[in-house]
Amino acid sequence: MNKSVILILLYILNSDFTYPQSSYSNSGIYFGAGTSVSSYLGGYFGNAYAMRILSSGSYYYDNYNYNYNSYNYNSSTIWSPFQFSAVLGKNINDFLSIEAESDFIFHFNGRVDPQFTSGATGNRNYLDRNDYASLFAIPVSVCFKLSGGFENGSAAYLKIGPAFQYTSERYDKIREYYSDNDHGYYSYDIYMGSVSKQQWLPGFKTGIGLEYFISDFSYMVTELEYSYFKIDRTNNTALALDSAPEAQLFSLTTKVFFQF
Repeated sequence: MNKSVILILLYILNSDFTYPQSSYSNSGIYFGAGTSVSSYLGGYFGNAYAMRILSSGSYYYDNYNYNYNSYNYNSSTIWSPFQFSAVLGKNINDFLSIEAESDFIFHFNGRVDPQFTSGATGNRNYLDRNDYASLFAIPVSVCFKLSGGFENGSAAYLKIGPAFQYTSERYDKIREYYSDNDHGYYSYDIYMGSVSKQQWLPGFKTGIGLEYFISDFSYMVTELEYSYFKIDRTNNTALALDSAPEAQLFSLTTKVFFQF
C-alpha cells in the first residue's frame, strides 16, 4: 500500500500543473539540503541508537570496565548520529506542495545487548560480549506539505506521508581475556567476528516547521520531524533489527531551499 502511494505522489511531483504562482516561486520546483540534530528514541532501538556525544564506541567500557590498557579494542567518536537530508519538491498551489526527501544517517556508538558469556581456556579466563554496534540508515519519504501562507516573510507548515527506511546494522563479537591476581588486573580484547543485517522498513513521516525568506530565490526552514518504522523482529541476534518491534526517529532539522 505504501509503495503504491509513493509511486502516485512521485507521478504528481513530475507532472505539469496549472496553479497560482506563489510569491517566491516561478516554476514551482525547489530543492533543499540540510542537517539535523536527531535521535532514535523508545524501546530497544532507541536504547541502542540514541544520540551520544563524546562517547566511547564500546558499551562495555562505558559501563563496566575502567581498568583497561592501551591494547584493548576500543574507539570513540564526537557525535552520533550524524544526519544529512536532501529534498526535491513541487508547489501545487500557494498552500499545498509535495516533497520527496531522503535522509542519510550514520551512528557509530550503538549499544546492543552485550549478552555476556564467560569461560576459560587453559589458565586464561575470558568474557565474550557483543559490542561496537553501528548503524547506517536511509529514510525515504514522499509527503504532502500544507502551508499557512507567508506573512511578514515567514510561514508555518505541516507535512505527512508514507516512508521507508533502508537500514544496515552491525556489531562485533569481542572476547576479552583477563587475569586478576597478586600482580593486579590485566585484560586484552580479541575480535571474534561480526553480525550484520540489511532491511527495508515500512512506515511514515510527519513534521511541523517554519519557513522564512533568505532572498528572492531562496529560503530556510526549521523543522521538527517524527518518523515511525515497523520491524518484523525475529529475536535471533542482538541486532535492533532482530530484537526491536519498531524504530522511532526524532529530528530537529535546518534546511536551505532554492527555487527554480
